Amino acid sequence: MDRATTFVTGVVSGLAALAGWRYYRSRATESVDYEVRRLVDGVEIRRYPTVVVAETVAASEAIARRRLREYAAGANRVGAELPATTPLRTRIGPLEAPTPTGTEASTAPVRVGSYLPPGYSPEAAPEPTDRAVLLTVETPRTVAVRSVPRYPPTDRVGRAKRRLLEGVDRAGLAAVGSPFLFSYDNSLLGSLTGRAEVGIEIA
Repeated sequence: MDRATTFVTGVVSGLAALAGWRYYRSRATESVDYEVRRLVDGVEIRRYPTVVVAETVAASEAIARRRLREYAAGANRVGAELPATTPLRTRIGPLEAPTPTGTEASTAPVRVGSYLPPGYSPEAAPEPTDRAVLLTVETPRTVAVRSVPRYPPTDRVGRAKRRLLEGVDRAGLAAVGSPFLFSYDNSLLGSLTGRAEVGIEIA
């Protein structure tokens, strides 16, 4: 086998492994359910049900993810391991999208929330042992969402956020609060592909 053939074979094998990993991750995690109401100027209007969220505020996203990872791994009053879910929600001053090498730490506090699987009601959700992790309940809400493009990489989240707000304004919708980031391929460890969305609640 010559070098060219070996290289091509290696590339194909690598792509197959990546596809398999992404498929495994999509099957191994539960996604928060929602109903798509309409699509306006590249902005998707979704309706989310009541969900329980484990969230924490930290000096960096890495610290926040570690706390939530420990909670899901059994750092709760009943020692239960919780299934992974997507997306991971992040609220921070200058929004940062996840990359294969992680995200840079920010001096601004970051609030990260991990949605509990649909089967967990507010009463049944395991109480965290770390007092820095809180359980909150999000009542049914309507959210406007726009995908974050992977390219060009510079300011991609900032551009998506601006287009999201412009789309909401042109549609005559009233935004509530500030934008947030939805990170997929969840992993409290970080994202492999960097797939992300920006969203904002609307009245």
